[in-house]
Amino acid sequence: MKGHRYLYRRGEQLVFRRGVPERARGAFGGRREVQTSLGTGSLAEARHLLFRELAKFENLLSAATGVRSPTEVLERTHEPSVQEIEEGVREWLAERVGRLAQEADTVDDEQRAGALTRDYEALARSAAGGARIGGENVMMTDWIVETLTERFRWRIAAGNPLHRRLTKLVSRGQIEAAQRFQQEVNGDPVRVLDETFSPERYRLDEERQRERHSQTPISILALFDGYAREREPAPATVKAWRRQLSAFVAFSGHDDATKVTPEDVIAWKDHLLHKAGKCGTGLSAKTVGETYLSALKTTFRWAVENRRLATNPASTARVRGAKRVHQRERGLNNDEARTILAATLTPPPPRLSPERALARRWVPWLCAYTGARVNEITQLRGKDVVEVDGVWTIHITPEAGRIKTSMARTVALHPHLIDQGFLDVAAANPSYLFFNPGRQRGGSEGNPHSKKVGEYLAHWVREIGVADPNVQPNHGWRHRFKTVSRNVRMDPEVRDRIQGHAPRTEGEGYGDVSPAAMRREIELLPRYEVTAEFEAQR
Repeated sequence: MKGHRYLYRRGEQLVFRRGVPERARGAFGGRREVQTSLGTGSLAEARHLLFRELAKFENLLSAATGVRSPTEVLERTHEPSVQEIEEGVREWLAERVGRLAQEADTVDDEQRAGALTRDYEALARSAAGGARIGGENVMMTDWIVETLTERFRWRIAAGNPLHRRLTKLVSRGQIEAAQRFQQEVNGDPVRVLDETFSPERYRLDEERQRERHSQTPISILALFDGYAREREPAPATVKAWRRQLSAFVAFSGHDDATKVTPEDVIAWKDHLLHKAGKCGTGLSAKTVGETYLSALKTTFRWAVENRRLATNPASTARVRGAKRVHQRERGLNNDEARTILAATLTPPPPRLSPERALARRWVPWLCAYTGARVNEITQLRGKDVVEVDGVWTIHITPEAGRIKTSMARTVALHPHLIDQGFLDVAAANPSYLFFNPGRQRGGSEGNPHSKKVGEYLAHWVREIGVADPNVQPNHGWRHRFKTVSRNVRMDPEVRDRIQGHAPRTEGEGYGDVSPAAMRREIELLPRYEVTAEFEAQR
């Protein structure tokens, strides 16, 4: 359903649907996906049921992935104070009012506005009746109470006076929300009906929250560990960001996120720009903004979202560097392409490993005819070269190693690759073609063998004379592929699918490109006619 993640319509019913990570499937009975009917076709009812199902899913997922065991989850519940209950209900109401304001902004039909207003008036009357009765609350109130109890890990028995107080506060919050919606639709000034939800109460909540956070040290690196467990970024990202956050900790002289101020972040930014780096010359604005500051901002933002910090001290930090000047096109030019491809046909050094020799011979050709990222090719396995519906293809898959988009794709092979004998090379070894994991030393998730092969090829390309620092020795093929494909009027949608670029429109994201359609477009690319003699003539 638009605007509601994990909510789908199946016939007349709405369904909670969410994929289960592979490492947690044992806790979900081996299921790859959870699908639970919410038992209603009403979006208003389903919203609240969705929160309940999502909370259950998250609790089970956290326990299954080792973040917390089921026992720890239970032990971490507590009986809240009256003040804590009021703060929690105010937080819920602020979120709900925000959603109501968005809904009101989308209403451009008077009839629909009137219908929605009547719905909220009815809800307010029902909630008011439930609040007076006490224990006999309306169904929606019960859902919200249950959701808040799970969200904040409160332990409140149904007959406890705190439970009755929570229920009444939620009912009063629903009445307040209905009134706010009417004000938004009518364009009226915001008027608070219930003093419990006044701006002054929210201000006091923020002060108490800041005070609580300031009294308990929170490790910056531990926050990053929490973010990494939940979001599962690429191992290379984890490795780099941990190094960058450690640099901030060293610069600050402490590892306490609660002590970090916006001024500390700006001081670190200035240090990186003017004193860090080789010879104390400073790092580029792009590196500081997109790597160092990004690591800090993202970690603190996750901490705020998960109620570990009250504010993000890095949220306003920016790097306004000069726009990068490009001295030339980013793709390899004709001479550079011919130089590299001709060099692949020359005999490799005697002591070069068979895998490195294959990488020199084939990776540049595969990059030239597919426009793939170099590490997508260096992690290719022989079994990934398959015939599909009579078309020879390579299957670029996360199963072989990390892919930037995390999406597998099948790419048709150019006939020139087949004519050169690449199919025989693939058939001879179903495992990794360009490195041997069993023989290589080193390597890790953050620095895999396939990346080392790409680094070796980049160094080799520089050695054979493609030395212009303004073009990347491997990634230049990716830019060149786009240029050549435009020259031959290759279908833009197919071109992007071949390279693994995101669809430009939602419509282009539908369906697949068949191997036959892809081969038809691939064959538009002219052959690179080079020989080893060309290299010798240079």
